[in-house]
Amino acid sequence: MPVYHYQAVDSRGRSLKGTMPAPDESSLELKLKEAGLWLTDADLPRPTAPPADALPRRLRRFKLRGRRELIDFCTLMTFQIKAGVPLIQALTVATRDCNNTDFRKVLIHLQRQIESGQTLHEALALYPRAFSVHFVSVLKAGELTSKLPEAFDDLRHYFQWTDQIMADLRQASLYPAIAFSIIAAFAIFLFAFIIPKFAGLLVKLHVQQPLLTQIIFGLGDFARSTWWITAPLLVALVLGIPIGRRLSVPFATFTDGLKLRLPIFGELNLMLALSRFSHNLSILYRSGLPILQALDVCRHGLIGNRLVEEAVGRVRQDVATGSTITEAMRRQVVFPALLLRMVSMGETSGNLDKALDGVSDYYTDIIPRRLKIVFSLLEPMLMVLLIFIVGTVALAIYLPIVSLMGGIR
Repeated sequence: MPVYHYQAVDSRGRSLKGTMPAPDESSLELKLKEAGLWLTDADLPRPTAPPADALPRRLRRFKLRGRRELIDFCTLMTFQIKAGVPLIQALTVATRDCNNTDFRKVLIHLQRQIESGQTLHEALALYPRAFSVHFVSVLKAGELTSKLPEAFDDLRHYFQWTDQIMADLRQASLYPAIAFSIIAAFAIFLFAFIIPKFAGLLVKLHVQQPLLTQIIFGLGDFARSTWWITAPLLVALVLGIPIGRRLSVPFATFTDGLKLRLPIFGELNLMLALSRFSHNLSILYRSGLPILQALDVCRHGLIGNRLVEEAVGRVRQDVATGSTITEAMRRQVVFPALLLRMVSMGETSGNLDKALDGVSDYYTDIIPRRLKIVFSLLEPMLMVLLIFIVGTVALAIYLPIVSLMGGIR
């Protein structure tokens, strides 16, 4: 039973303070009347929330490995809050239905923080690795504008869209990745083990080697003598690029710029970045976030390409100084004409979020088809590469043998 702090006056008009357990405020007033007191004020104190530093470090550093838990969480919260279920009860149901033990503990601590008087977005911000700035910002705007169910629903659609894009990308790249790995392993085996044996045999027979044979055998000798240097360098390159991107902003910007200039994948990488930008900006703006704040949130890791994020940062600066969004975006070369036209129409009509949704829908439709086209072209290219490697090596070995047979005749 809750314990109320109350203020009351007695029959002589003296003010009194005290505490008394009661099921609700009406029952408290009746109890005080029976005692000859008249209630003037009552307050139900909330439990004090533990400070952020007092939360378990493991939970503060907890990070979800996939998006499925967040999708399920947003789905449950959307339908419950739309049905009028109070936030605390909705979190209780989401906690019971959660299968991830650590995430369930995070939700339990969220309930305690909210019961102690914090808002939902303040409690979510205590777990930055579990709930991103984007997630917290959308829900903060939803709380401030009384659109919390719509905010949860937008986040659910966004995570589902992201999952679908990543699934399409993995499916399209699976066969080319396997084929390229097999070709690379075959080439290493060929140049490190097979070619040196033929080279030694031809040297013993004193057979004159054509230029092609000399080049191939030279590559084989180089691979065999420098493998102890090239192998660690390759591993360091594979591991060093992600580490360098995290430690150095200029390096990350440089590599992201290279991604946009790749012959086949550059346009696809730009489409993915612009799709994320339009989708996230639409969600943030529709949830009630001011455009400057929405642009600021977008440029902090929501686009996936530092070069485009820097362009968005410059757009934000121009808008802050009085430019329209269309004018500011037109000054940046990364934004195509389609996006500029749609943003201009959205600004003119006052439906910027719907215009951005149109851009996002366009990219959502065209990106999977472009992925299939790109990777369908890679398959024959990889086969041609394999045939070229095998044919070149076979020719390099066959030419000296033909020469040897002619000398014997």
